[in-house]
Amino acid sequence: MAAVRDISDGICAYLQGGFGNQLFILAAAWEQAERLDCPLYVDASRFIASDPIERTKETPWGFQLAGVAFDGTVLREDSPWYRNSPRRPAAIRHPGRGSTRLKVYRQPTLNFHDTVNRVTPGTTLFGYFQAWRYFEGVSDQLAAALTGAKISAPESEQLARLCQAETITAHVRRGDYLTPQAARHHGIASATYFTRAISLLRQLQSDTSRVRVFSDSPDLVRDELAELQELDFVEDTGILGNVATLIAMSNGVGFAMSNSSFSWWAAWLLSRRDPNAPVVAPRPWQADGQSGHDLLLPNWHTLDAR
Repeated sequence: MAAVRDISDGICAYLQGGFGNQLFILAAAWEQAERLDCPLYVDASRFIASDPIERTKETPWGFQLAGVAFDGTVLREDSPWYRNSPRRPAAIRHPGRGSTRLKVYRQPTLNFHDTVNRVTPGTTLFGYFQAWRYFEGVSDQLAAALTGAKISAPESEQLARLCQAETITAHVRRGDYLTPQAARHHGIASATYFTRAISLLRQLQSDTSRVRVFSDSPDLVRDELAELQELDFVEDTGILGNVATLIAMSNGVGFAMSNSSFSWWAAWLLSRRDPNAPVVAPRPWQADGQSGHDLLLPNWHTLDAR
């Protein structure tokens, strides 16, 4: 067993979920570490061995941020939270890992809460932090970390091919969202939503009618959008990793989003590159009616997800 690292001098991002969620959590902790001028710790221990008291709603993922260049220390078995979730009250944390003296900031709800700006060194951030205001101060560094990430030669060649033509981007998330559990939580942005979103984007970007479609279920989506013309589906050849896929998706002249954090980051990069490029997002963001009002950028358009 690795020796436990003392993280009481810094801010810790306790990672959960897939790539998009991990980016949000990293971004929020990065902001606080910059504010406090203290070390940043990025905890990936949950992906090695989770605490039995952890909830199991989400699809199991591994550590997804290896290609993102950030100035922080990644924790694994050496984490005070290894098999010892910050969900635990201090009284029932595992002794001997130094976690009893650590503070935990639990995001109160899915919206933005400025109470995060009161945290002090020795605090672990626990939540998903899906709101752009959680990382306003480090947005430039974060964008540079994504666009400047190391990508392979095959990825570069694929990106060059994809970026030759000017197109609108649509990201149609299906895959694990189709499972009953995920559908009850996330909801599905319907084919009708994408038809309306693409129509709106074609009106707003009248010089461009072609749409490049990214999807984890391309055959299903081809059938769903069969009535639309000039769609080019990006086949998953396994060449593009997470960061390269985000860059490819963000190179459009407009974006039709899914209610997906991965989709959000691609749209965010597009908006940073071209603030005038239209983005369309589904509402509500979640099946329970959460609107995503703190998540979506103020200049993005929204359409009914149904």
